[in-house]
Amino acid sequence: MAEVNERPLDAVIFDLGGVMTEPLFRDRHDVDPAYLNLVAFFLSEFRDHYHLTTGAHDLHLLEMGRISDDEFFDRMCVRYAEAGNEPIDPRVAQKVIFGRGMVASSAMADAVRQVRGAGYKTALLTNISRAGEQLWRDLFRAEDLFDVVVDSSRVGMRKPDPRIYELTCERLGVAPDRCLFIDDLECNVEAAAALGMQVIQCLDPVVAADQVVRLVLGHPAAEEVEATS
Repeated sequence: MAEVNERPLDAVIFDLGGVMTEPLFRDRHDVDPAYLNLVAFFLSEFRDHYHLTTGAHDLHLLEMGRISDDEFFDRMCVRYAEAGNEPIDPRVAQKVIFGRGMVASSAMADAVRQVRGAGYKTALLTNISRAGEQLWRDLFRAEDLFDVVVDSSRVGMRKPDPRIYELTCERLGVAPDRCLFIDDLECNVEAAAALGMQVIQCLDPVVAADQVVRLVLGHPAAEEVEATS
């Protein structure tokens, strides 16, 4: 008799910013008041265009590797001035928006280790610019956490385009309905769910890390940490 696979999942796919890291644009109390309009302008464009799959906006072009970070901010600052705002140097704008960098979530990294250690395949699926790769490589050793890394700027596709999820599953060697996907953005989670993936929207990496371990391994995330400490 053939052995029955009792596991409902074979792989877990993790987003980078806001999942493997602390939230990127939350509680920006460190922003100089002189640049609050700039941050609001960037976040407005993000809100209005990020979820689209046309690949037409500069946000899309940046994450698909078609323009550099410098080109993105050069063009954004032109739009900012054209909207009636005081002109700002693109390099200053770049530092204001992205200068904070990324802070790794130790809770989520622990969750990835537990899941992978239990025999599940793991992947990092990130929308990021060409220059962004070094940022996450400085956060953690990807080869210690993930079987597969899919970087939007390298493959020329970005979430929520269904093709990048399908490519990730292909590289993992698993079907979408055998995957759990975690992302902080609703549009990305919805696109994964439409392909049949189980999903978790990460509003807090510590909370979501516990959800991942509970769903996949059947116990709280802290239980394994305590057992090995």
